[in-house]
Amino acid sequence: MKPSNEYLPLTFLLVLFDSPVSASWSSILPSSIQALKGSCVVIPCSFTFPDSWDSRDSNVAWYQYHFWSYPEIYNSKTLKNVLPAYQGRTEVVGNLQKGNCTLSINPVEMEDAMRYYVWINPGSVNHPFHDVTVQVVVTDVPNQLELSDLGLVTEGDPTQVSCSVLHTCPLSPPILTWNLDENKAVTIQEYLTGGSWRTESSFNYIPSHKDHGRYLRCTATFPNKQQIYNGISLNIQYPPKNATILVIGNQRLKEGDDATLRCESHGNPPPTTYHWFFGPEKAPLKVAGSGPEVKLKDIRKDLEPYHCAAENDVGMGEDSPPTYLSVEYKPVIWPESNCTISKTEEMITCYCVAEGNPPPRIEWNLLNLTIPGEFNSSELQADLYSWEQTIVSILRVPGSNFTQISCKATNQHGTSYITLPTIKAGNITLLLIGLGGAVAGLVLFTLLGILVYKVTVSSRKKEKKQGEQEEEQAENPRIHGNGEEIIYLNTKKPSKDNQKEEQLNMCNKPNVPGSQADDNELSTSKAYENMEMPEDYENISTERTTGYFGISDWQFPFGSDQLYSNV
Repeated sequence: MKPSNEYLPLTFLLVLFDSPVSASWSSILPSSIQALKGSCVVIPCSFTFPDSWDSRDSNVAWYQYHFWSYPEIYNSKTLKNVLPAYQGRTEVVGNLQKGNCTLSINPVEMEDAMRYYVWINPGSVNHPFHDVTVQVVVTDVPNQLELSDLGLVTEGDPTQVSCSVLHTCPLSPPILTWNLDENKAVTIQEYLTGGSWRTESSFNYIPSHKDHGRYLRCTATFPNKQQIYNGISLNIQYPPKNATILVIGNQRLKEGDDATLRCESHGNPPPTTYHWFFGPEKAPLKVAGSGPEVKLKDIRKDLEPYHCAAENDVGMGEDSPPTYLSVEYKPVIWPESNCTISKTEEMITCYCVAEGNPPPRIEWNLLNLTIPGEFNSSELQADLYSWEQTIVSILRVPGSNFTQISCKATNQHGTSYITLPTIKAGNITLLLIGLGGAVAGLVLFTLLGILVYKVTVSSRKKEKKQGEQEEEQAENPRIHGNGEEIIYLNTKKPSKDNQKEEQLNMCNKPNVPGSQADDNELSTSKAYENMEMPEDYENISTERTTGYFGISDWQFPFGSDQLYSNV
């Protein structure tokens, strides 16, 4: 670091204890001073002089003290007699007119270890200045750092941390740094006595549990690039942290089993008391004792999640994250599951929503037929969707003569069975209540999307449609009857009723030999007799199964007209 004179005024004021004006000459020096090799040393010096002395024509010289000679190491007038080894390294930094003769040697060498004295106006003042000398002791080992002992501190309670070192080079003092909160540290320089200075760095430290056991270190860097260190291990007490719950023993649990849970947390001092909670409202769990383990009897899925918290002498720690045991249980079919008959009574759409752990398999039962939750044929279609442990199957059946349609959900822990109620389309309130929260929201969201889509497409295609109708009118004769829709003859364009039937995407009615072209509908029982059923419906591909509540990626499994008719 480049030497700085910012501390010199303080030096000069401190070394002048009395007025320099006196009846006679005198000099004041410390008896000895320690200097670090490669650094600087500033030797405090003051003198008194008689009233008759004219300080404006003053001169000062420093000498090595020898019995047989007086080698000169500094002269304010000339370098003629100054030893070459000292030229450029010595300088008087005091104000002679105020009686300050302080000398700086920079950098210090090992050969500088000897006695020195000062002489004011050598050659004209006969006062024996050589009777007062200073011994310079040169070392290559800096003084040790002193670090405040924090002892046991508590997290969050501010405490003052300080580090200091003694030196004799105020022109270029050592630099103190920390391995913690360095930006908050404040450094001061304090003059002591006899040319000794103290550099101190301190900061206001707020203990954190993250620093417990960490080594707090202070580093001093001297002008000669030497570094010394000192530090302490932080002992910080804090309430328990990072509580977690572990399941001891069997990890696969079902309703009615017993389970053992352990609460793990760390604190200083270690936790002594543990608290347990259950359910979304974190109700206290009554347990025997206050240890880290708790045994749960007859566990049920509706008691989840579980939380724990640990306590020590400092205080209570934060609750653990929610812990779910993944309790397995037999399927439960939502009571909101139902069937809806369209306004035209051309189809029935049934919804079966079931949950279980592991997720259940859904089957439909109608007319003594068992249909899997996902199925596709010329007459029937069933789509399957899943979200975590919840499975949704949507069955579409042509006609409206089915009085009983049942849904069955099965997993390894049991089976649930329900006969679905039937809702007439046309009452949106009744329909939404029947569908329940999740399915109703999904249907409503899709309905709004379809309505916006219909309006947009209708406006964009209006002109195009009119042009097509004019061309088709020229090519095909048309028949009008009592305000009915236009019927196109001798073309492949389907009638509106048939078009809607295709949009329903429900089932393609097969042609039965012997039936007439204008009446190709089969009876319901006859249609099922001709329907092809898979031999192994349980292994039907479920590639269509997607996240049930992923609305942004989910496309409703039936046509817009079908949804509209259902609502």
